[in-house]
Amino acid sequence: MTLRVNCTYGHTAALGSMSRDFPPGMVAAVAGPNGCGKSTLLATIAGEIAPVEGEVTVDGTPTRAGTTGTLLIAEPVFLPDLTVGEHLDLLRVNRDEVVEAWALHNLLQAPQWVLSSGQRQRAYLGMQLALEAPIMLIDEPERHLDEQWTDFLIFQLHEAAARGISIVVATHSARVISGCDEVVRLGER
Repeated sequence: MTLRVNCTYGHTAALGSMSRDFPPGMVAAVAGPNGCGKSTLLATIAGEIAPVEGEVTVDGTPTRAGTTGTLLIAEPVFLPDLTVGEHLDLLRVNRDEVVEAWALHNLLQAPQWVLSSGQRQRAYLGMQLALEAPIMLIDEPERHLDEQWTDFLIFQLHEAAARGISIVVATHSARVISGCDEVVRLGER
């Protein structure tokens, strides 16, 4: 994936101009203070926000929302009346693999509203990472995870990258940043 853009959000130049390649097999962190444009960058890469100038291309084709196989993973989203197990079935992912890896055994019959924020985040990340999109854009995946699960998340990101997936993670976490192959810093003078 090649990124050559000038991004804005609303009336604010969130990123300015940048040029970057995120090749398959790489886990890249996008780091910087609040409001520097990390989420705007992910939305631009996903094709949800059009750049003011320049373009984002995947295999030479400009991105548009829903056309590139890009998966943007942000705040956990669950259907309110479904259990964790029903969500796994709905997504048609390898249920046993996700349950085992993310320790969801005791949560399968639970609706999302009874889960702690950490359990909800684990279930959501396990489901989303199992979807195997060629490009995964993940906004602050470490939120609500303790150190053990943050380390496991980093391991899972590298496992996905080893299968040829391009991964870009927006984060504030020094732990996540240190586990990435490359770091793009935004908002620094």
